[in-house]
Amino acid sequence: MRHGKREMRRNYTSFIAGMVTMVLLIGLISASFAANSDSKAPASGGVEPAQVGVGVFLKQQIAPGETLTTEKGGTAPKVLAYADSKGETHYYIEATAVAELFDVADGVNFHEEANQLEFGAKGVDWEGNGKLEWDALCSRQRHDFNLHGSTDENGNMVISSEGFEITGPNGASSNAYFDGRGPNPDPELQKEQWDRSKSILSAKPEYGRTLGMYTEVDPAEMNLGSISGRSMDRRAFQDEYIVEHTFAFTSLLGKYAAITIENTGTSEASIWVNRISTVGDYGEAFSSICLPAGGKITRAFLIDENQPVENQLQVLAKPLGPGGVSVKLTAEQYRSGV
Repeated sequence: MRHGKREMRRNYTSFIAGMVTMVLLIGLISASFAANSDSKAPASGGVEPAQVGVGVFLKQQIAPGETLTTEKGGTAPKVLAYADSKGETHYYIEATAVAELFDVADGVNFHEEANQLEFGAKGVDWEGNGKLEWDALCSRQRHDFNLHGSTDENGNMVISSEGFEITGPNGASSNAYFDGRGPNPDPELQKEQWDRSKSILSAKPEYGRTLGMYTEVDPAEMNLGSISGRSMDRRAFQDEYIVEHTFAFTSLLGKYAAITIENTGTSEASIWVNRISTVGDYGEAFSSICLPAGGKITRAFLIDENQPVENQLQVLAKPLGPGGVSVKLTAEQYRSGV
């Protein structure tokens, strides 16, 4: 999601760099651990499934002896033990398990041309010919309702948005693109863009949807008397095109995370909440809604404490009419439910 990249880089560059370092030092391809005196070591030079688990921040993520199932139905151990020439035991984590463990966008894929395991991208460019072009891949997966220009079979300029074809006067050769950021955005195309965007938004959130460590729930489920922290209190944001902010919650402060959005602008706004991957510029989206001017909504999420690294929620607000977007954001946590 390109529109979320700036916020993530500002707030989480050091965190993501730290997570990548953890992957490299703790679990990736050649990481090793000190010998465990309670674990049976294989013969020198031998490899065998290790009867040890893996934890992150004191939470067990891989159980001792746990295996994974491959696409063809085979099984493989997630952790291997290897004894070096001096008899010291080293532990190796299977690459797919590492990607899941550290919440890597797009997992891990073997890139034959580069002869490397690729973490965070599928290793294909826009045309899918196998060339590594990470940014093009991310662009293909974004859901930002931007207007993109392309040429049809007759040579006419066509503006498309999320699968919708929008053809304006004279082949839609106006500069209506990137949420109207062109120098002279066509007002009719912009209005149609707003209407089409609004047509696929929900009237209210979808409760019960789970992404990563978060499950969206009815805010009435939270015990408001058990508030344990507030990281933002009705902070005002305003922009002509988009407002974005990323929050990080922790299970140490309680079972629930809550984000309240107030639309203080003059037009309706689309409100998006995305669960961002810990490593990599991609994530998954909860239901997107239309918030009227003057409207207010609280999005509440039950936290799964067993997935501690999947803690980022991104809020996006976009205008569905003239005047830009203005919102106030509040972020809170609660210890318990009612």
